[in-house]
Amino acid sequence: MRLGPRTAALGLLLLCAAAAGAGKAEELHYPLGERRSDYDREALLGVQEDVDEYVKLGHEEQQKRLQAIIKKIDLDSDGFLTESELSSWIQMSFKHYAMQEAKQQFVEYDKNSDDTVTWDEYNIQMYDRVIDFDENTALDDAEEESFRKLHLKDKKRFEKANQDSGPGLSLEEFIAFEHPEEVDYMTEFVIQEALEEHDKNGDGFVSLEEFLAANEDPEWILVEKDRFVNDYDKDNDGRLDPQELLPWVVPNNQGIAQEEALHLIDEMDLNGDKKLSEEEILENPDLFLTSEATDYGRQLHDDYFYHDEL
Repeated sequence: MRLGPRTAALGLLLLCAAAAGAGKAEELHYPLGERRSDYDREALLGVQEDVDEYVKLGHEEQQKRLQAIIKKIDLDSDGFLTESELSSWIQMSFKHYAMQEAKQQFVEYDKNSDDTVTWDEYNIQMYDRVIDFDENTALDDAEEESFRKLHLKDKKRFEKANQDSGPGLSLEEFIAFEHPEEVDYMTEFVIQEALEEHDKNGDGFVSLEEFLAANEDPEWILVEKDRFVNDYDKDNDGRLDPQELLPWVVPNNQGIAQEEALHLIDEMDLNGDKKLSEEEILENPDLFLTSEATDYGRQLHDDYFYHDEL
C-alpha cells in the first residue's frame, strides 16, 4: 500500500506518540485502573499464537518448563523469588524480546540483503517510498509540517546511530537506532534532542511549564505534574537537568518490572514472607503465567529461558 503524505504524517504521529508516551505499558495493563488478565497472559507469552502454543502444552511439560524458569529467576538459589529477582528477570525478558524484534526488523528493512540498512531502505519499509525534506523549509500544512519535523528527527537519530559513517546501519547500529535506551553512545543525543524540543528559553533545563506545554487536558496535566515532581525532578529545584531528562525521554522498563514483581508477590505470597516459593507459584501457576515474569507464558516456548535447566 502506498501512503500519501497526510496518511504517512498521521501514521508517524501516532507511532511516535505511542513510543514516546510515558507509561504506555501501564495504560494497556490497567485500562481505567483495572488489571487485565488477558494482557498479563499476552505479556508473558507474547502474541496470541504463543498463547495458543502454551495451551497446547501438556500439564506435565508446562510444569517442567515453569520449574526450570523459576530456578533461573532464583539468582541466589535459596529456593525463593524476591521482588528484586523477579524485577531483574522481567527487565531482562523485555530487553531480550526487544532485541529479537529489532533483529527481525533489520532483515525486513535490509532490502538488498547486504547486512546494512540504508536511510532509503528505512524509508521504503516505513512509507513505501523515499522521503526527503528540506531541513530549512517549513511546510504550510500543519500535519505535514509535524511529519516533516518528526522525519528529520528520525534522520538525525539514524545518522547518530551510524558510528562508522558507512552507507547504512549494521545490525548493532540499527538496534541503537531503534532502542537508544539500550546503547550508551546514544544517551547524549537523545538528551540534546529533548532539550531542543522542550527547552524553549534555552537555559539548558526543562521547567515544569515547558514540561507540561505539550497538552492542555486537565487530567493529563495532573498526572504529568505528579510525575515531574515525584519521579523526574530528583533535586526538587523545579526543573529537569539533562540527567533528570533521561528517564522521561527514554523511559526504561524498571518501573513496570518492579510493579509487576510486587503484584505477583502480593497475589501469590501465601505465608506473608514477601517472597515466593516454588510451591506457592505452583499452587496458582496460571497467575504466574499471565504476568511479565514469564512474558505471559511465551518463555515456556523459548529455550533461551528454560532449556539450560531441563
